[in-house]
This record gives sequence, structure tokens and C-alpha cells, in this order.
Amino acid sequence: MNVKAVVILLSIIVLASGCVTSPHSETGSHTAPSTSNDVISPMRTPEVQGIADANNLFTLQLYRRLSVENSGKNVFFSPFSIFIALAMTYEGARGKTAEEMENVLHLPDNASLRRDSFRTVLLEAENPTALNLRIANALWVQKDFPIKEGYLNVIKRYYLGYVGSVDFKRNPRGAEEEINRWVKEQTNGRIKNLVSGLSPLTRLIITNAVYFKANWSLRFNPSNTHNGTFTLSSGKTIVVPMMHRKGQFGYAETDDLQILEMPYEGDVNHRFSMVVILPKKADDVEEKLTPQFIEKVMNSLTPQKVDVTIPKFKFETEYHLGKILQEMGIKDAFSDKADFSGISERPLAISDVIHKTFISVAENGTEAAAATAVILTAAVPPGEEQKYKVFKADHPFIFMIINKESGMIVFMGRLEDPRR
Repeated sequence: MNVKAVVILLSIIVLASGCVTSPHSETGSHTAPSTSNDVISPMRTPEVQGIADANNLFTLQLYRRLSVENSGKNVFFSPFSIFIALAMTYEGARGKTAEEMENVLHLPDNASLRRDSFRTVLLEAENPTALNLRIANALWVQKDFPIKEGYLNVIKRYYLGYVGSVDFKRNPRGAEEEINRWVKEQTNGRIKNLVSGLSPLTRLIITNAVYFKANWSLRFNPSNTHNGTFTLSSGKTIVVPMMHRKGQFGYAETDDLQILEMPYEGDVNHRFSMVVILPKKADDVEEKLTPQFIEKVMNSLTPQKVDVTIPKFKFETEYHLGKILQEMGIKDAFSDKADFSGISERPLAISDVIHKTFISVAENGTEAAAATAVILTAAVPPGEEQKYKVFKADHPFIFMIINKESGMIVFMGRLEDPRR
């Protein structure tokens, strides 16, 4: 019986407050932006919308399972990181392995449409704006290991991936150092020593890095941050630093929920924002989380005067997603039935999917980092008076960082305890 070769797929996302230099990719050029109102943004085309919808459906299904498995705990992950990493893996899957991955990821089976859409998303990230976003992909291949040229071409052309050669067999430590150095550079030093203890059986590591920096459009004044009470799901109250400011925010309210949108500055089209979903009392809001619900929430937001109180928080998470992904329907990829013959004729199978994250929310903006390892084994009119809506996030809430132009959820989480 053939021993499965080992492949590790890594995906890293960093989101941070401040400014970032514009990224450079190995391919692609940009057309000067048109001033015509008739031109549709590439991020709003039906093709890209299909990818965004697939990402969001996968996001909410994965979130629901993470929420159940981590009841009473903070939850944070980057669905976009996991999604694009698994999409690159899917490009090399065949047969039932591909079918199961396609069903769970909700990917279009039209290869040209799917690949062109991912390429559009990646190239759009390179467009220079005051709000900076960097997305980078790379393959790290064992020297002399036979990776199919067609797979390499797909990763290079449509995922803008760099291909590097390393020696996992004879010098796994050197391979680790090279990969970690690339990760550190792509994430501006936020992610260090991501891989360690690599097996000499490793044959391929696929890496994805996303780097984003922005401050709030309406920053919180640190002098207005004071200790306040936060009620946990258990009913216990704790004291934590609570940020406070008044201003005009996107806001909506139902009998059960308050929804607040906090945009990031430096983006002419105001594409990126954090959306906070605050239950008025403990309930099963997570059962309502569907793509239709998220779309309805975003469409219901209107500019209103809001008195905002929200905790400063910082925490880290780590998930082993192999079991969850198998429960979601990706089964063969984790077994000896795995068919990744689109990558290599040598047998490969996923043994685990590891996802680590970090997030910090403070007065000036947001800082977050995420890493994924998929291991394969071998507005109010002027002068009109309005009372401020009160949005006091003093109990658990759900939050998302969304690209409003495409509707794609980039980060998602649940804050249960601001202390950890």
C-alpha cells in the first residue's frame, strides 16, 4: 500500500489598524478607473458575486458549528482565508473528492467562471487606495516531487501564486525558515514561526496571506474609555474597558436585535466595515444567521445618530477543523480514498485543517491575524433634531468584517468575554 505523501496548505490573514504600503503581485495590470456611471465595478459582477455568496454560505455554516463546539467561549475565524485555501486545494481534487469539496464550499462547477472570479478578487486587492489590502499565495514544493504543470499554471494565473522549491526530506528546518520568512514578510511581521516540526514526508505547502490595515472612520477618543460592566452569557458581570463615542453610524433595529456598522476610513467607496449584531437579550440569534438574513441586515442599515459603547477586546483562538469539515461533507479528502490527482499522480490526503487567529479592537481601529494549515498526509437632514440611538454592547454579540461592495464576509466572530 502506498504511503500518502504529506502536503500542508497554509493560509494567513492579518487585519490591523493604521496604514499599509500598497502590495505588488507577480502578475496582472490594472485598467485606469472609468468615471462613467455605466461601468460596473468588477467586484459587483455576477461572477464575483457568485464567489462572495459561496464564501458567505460556507462562512455561516462553519460558524454555526464552531459556535456549538465552543459554547460560552469567544469565537473568531477568517472564513475568507479558509475558503480561498480550500479552493486552491479543490483545484487539484478529482472525482468524489472534488464533488464533496464543491458541495461544501458551494463553488461554481464552471472552472473558467470560478477561476476568473478569484483572479478578479485578487487583482482588485492590488488597486491602490488609501485603504490597503494585500493578498498573496504561494506553493512550496518538495524538490523533485512531481506536481502537475496544469495545476501549477492554475495557481500562478488565477490565484497569482508564487512557486518555490524547498527540501522537506533532507532539510525540513531550512524549509520551515524559508516559509516562515515569507509569511512574516507578507504579514508585516504579524505572523512569525507559523510552521514548525515539519515531517520529512511533506511534499507541498500551499500558503495564502492577506494583509489589511485601516482605522475607524469615526475613531474613539481614549479619554472616553472607562471601565464598565459586561454581562456574560452565564449572567455573571465583569468589569472591562468600554469605549464610547457619539456619531452618525449605519444602524438598524428589530424587536430582538440592534445592528451597528462601523466603517473604516481611507476607502473612497466605504467598502470595508465592521458590523456588530447585538441581541437585546440572550437568544438563539445564531439560528437566524443565513445569507438572506445578512443581506437583509445590510440593506436595513440607515445613517442615524448613535451613542455607541463597545468594549475593547483582544483574544486568540485555535481550531482543528478536520472533524467539522468531515461532518459538513468533505469526507473522502481525509481518507485513503482521497483523489488529488489534479496536483500529482502520487497519493495525497488531508490529515487535519488547523486555523489560528488573533483580534484586537481598540479606539483607533482593528488588528487581527489568522492562519490556516490544511495538512495532507506522504444620514439625517441638516437642522433636523433626532435623539441618539443607544447601542450599548455590554453583553455577548456577533461581529463581522465585510466588503460591502461584494458582500463578502472576510472575518467573523462572537465576543463572549472581552477579557480573553
